[in-house]
Amino acid sequence: MPILQIDSNLSKSNVPKDFRVKTCELMADIFKSPINFCVVHMNMEQDMYWYGLVSPCILGTLKIIDSSGIISPKQNIGHAEILVKHISDNLKIPNNNISISFVEQDAENVTIFNTTVSNFLQNKNSILQ
Repeated sequence: MPILQIDSNLSKSNVPKDFRVKTCELMADIFKSPINFCVVHMNMEQDMYWYGLVSPCILGTLKIIDSSGIISPKQNIGHAEILVKHISDNLKIPNNNISISFVEQDAENVTIFNTTVSNFLQNKNSILQ
């Protein structure tokens, strides 16, 4: 269940209409997650300043539930390259103006379908009926 939050001082009008869908598709592929569990949360037009930059910037947080995708220091290098390139290419922001934090969350500490993700994964057949 990858959840990408993007905070930026970029204008909402500069975000392509299909950016969220394309980003969810990319995350589903990268993290081998069902696409309906991928989330993109965008906070645009934020009052942000990255020292020394005069152009728009992005601070991102990618949250991954430990059972839905794999993040590790070694893998994060590849994930960062793919995600930053995607964001840079689609939002027209230089890649050195983008920072993403990778956060692994315990499945017991996140909810979905009125239960924890851990419980859902163990009992999904009975929960979805």
